Amino acid sequence: MKPEFVKYLQPESILILDGETKKTALEEIISYATTRCTLDDAQLREAIWKREKMMTTGIGNGLALPHIRVAGFPSPLVIVGLCQNPIADYRTLDNDPVRLIVFLAADEKDQEAYLKILGSISVKLKDKDVMTEIMEAAPDKKKIFAILNK
Repeated sequence: MKPEFVKYLQPESILILDGETKKTALEEIISYATTRCTLDDAQLREAIWKREKMMTTGIGNGLALPHIRVAGFPSPLVIVGLCQNPIADYRTLDNDPVRLIVFLAADEKDQEAYLKILGSISVKLKDKDVMTEIMEAAPDKKKIFAILNK
C-alpha cells in the first residue's frame, strides 16, 4: 500500500536544493510552493518560520519535516527537497545534518487528514534503507519519485 503522502506528491514537486543553510534551503522550497498554492511567499514564509520557532522540524536521520496548517488551502501540498549540500545549521534533534526536507502544507480545518499525511511521511522516511536509496538515486527525480511511491 502506498504511503498517504504520495497522493499529494507530483514528480515536479521533487526539488534538488542548492542552499547550504536552513534559511536558503527553505527559501527555495517557499519559492516553489508559491507556484503551487494560493498563498504568497510572505504568508508562507511567516507560517514556516513561526512553526520553526516553536520547535525544530529537523527530526533526525538526515530528515527535516517543516509542516504548516493554514486557512484556505484547497488540498495538501507536499514538496520533497533533496539537499545537494548537507544542512548543518538545521538544529536537528540528533544534531546530524539534514539531507532531505519534506514540506507539508494543508488546510487548518482538517487536522485528521493532516496528521495522517504527516505520519505517513515520517514512517516512510525514518527507514534508513529508504533514505539511503533516495540519496543514492540523487539527482534523478524520477527514481526518487519511484522510491517514494513503493
